[in-house]
Amino acid sequence: MKKLFGLGKGLNSLIPDAKHIIPEVKKDSVFYVEVNKIRPNPEQPRHDFDDDGLKELSKSIRKYGVLQPLLVSKVEEENRQGLNVYYQLIAGERRLRAAKAAGLPHVPVIIRDDLEEPKANLEVALIENIQRKDLNPVEEAEAYDRFSKEFNLTQKEIAEKVSKSREVVANAIRLLGLPKDIKESLRSGKLSRAHARALLAFSDEGKQREMYKQILAGGVSSKEVESIASSRKSNTRKSKIDNKFLELEKNLSETLKAPVLIHAAEKGGKIVIRFTTLQDLNEIAKSIID
Repeated sequence: MKKLFGLGKGLNSLIPDAKHIIPEVKKDSVFYVEVNKIRPNPEQPRHDFDDDGLKELSKSIRKYGVLQPLLVSKVEEENRQGLNVYYQLIAGERRLRAAKAAGLPHVPVIIRDDLEEPKANLEVALIENIQRKDLNPVEEAEAYDRFSKEFNLTQKEIAEKVSKSREVVANAIRLLGLPKDIKESLRSGKLSRAHARALLAFSDEGKQREMYKQILAGGVSSKEVESIASSRKSNTRKSKIDNKFLELEKNLSETLKAPVLIHAAEKGGKIVIRFTTLQDLNEIAKSIID
C-alpha cells in the first residue's frame, strides 16, 4: 500500500501569520491498494451492472486511471501465518470491476476506519448508490426500502439523508408494489419509470397487467394510462361501462391481432388500434376489409 502525499503549500503554510491562523480542515488521505486485497461489499445494494457501460469505463480507466478513489474499510484477520490484512469495499464496486478488467494492479482508495460497523458500511453504500444517475428505478426503490426497514427511518428522514424530496422517496417505494414481472421490466429498462408510476393508478393487478401489455405493444403514453385509470375510478356506473369496453377491447384485439383501446366520452368516443410496423398495419387493414 502506497500513500499519496500532496505537494507543499509554500513557506507561508509552514510559518503562518499568528493573527490569521486558519483552523486545520481534516482531509482524507488517498492510498494505492492492491486490487486483489479489496473484497466486494456483501451489503452492496446494487445488483445490476451494465456490461457495455463497464467496458466503456474500463477503457477510460486503462487510459486515464481511476479518477475517483474507492471507499474502503481496513479489516485484520488472524490466521496460522499471522495477521492477514484486506480491505472491505464500501463504495465504488463499478470502478473496482472496471479497474480489474483494465488490468490495473493498484487502485486509489480512501480508508474509513470509522465505518467498520456493518450498519455504517451499509448506510454509506446505500447513499452512494442512490446518488448515482444510472441507478435503475427498482434498485433505487429497494435502497429506500432498506433504509426504512433496517434503519427504521421515515420517508422524510430518508429524503433528508439522500437530499431528495419526500415525494420522490414515497413514489419510488410504491413501485415495489408492482407485480414481479412488471418490476423486472422496469429494472431492465423495458418499461419506463413514468409508465410504471402510471400503472400504480390501477389498484387491481389484473388491470395493471392488461394495461402493461398495451404499453409493451407500443403507443400508449403514461398520461393516457393515468387518464384511463382515472376515468375508471370516477363512479360505479362508469366502471360498469368500462368493464364492457374491456371485454370489447379484448375481442377486437383478438380479431385484429393488435392492441385496441376504446376511449369513451359523454357523447360518443373513439377506438384506437395500435401497430408497430407497416406489415402490422397491412394485416390490420386486411382483417377489417375482409
